[in-house]
Amino acid sequence: MAVNTKQKRIDIATCWATNRISVMDNLERYEDSYAIAEEFREWILHIGEKNESLRDSFLNLPKELKELLDQKVND
Repeated sequence: MAVNTKQKRIDIATCWATNRISVMDNLERYEDSYAIAEEFREWILHIGEKNESLRDSFLNLPKELKELLDQKVND
């Protein structure tokens, strides 16, 4: 992964994690918020350790959280 591409992935992931943590905090789902922060920390510490593909560096929104957020939006 080129340096510029890697930096873009980090920037996008930082925005992703920050937004998800904020949403979880607003929903008072503090354990989920902490879990996302820890997952992001682990991801950021290990990015670039191996010759990874772009797919390997994705952070994914857990299915349960997506369903909860969809439900909150529809309420």
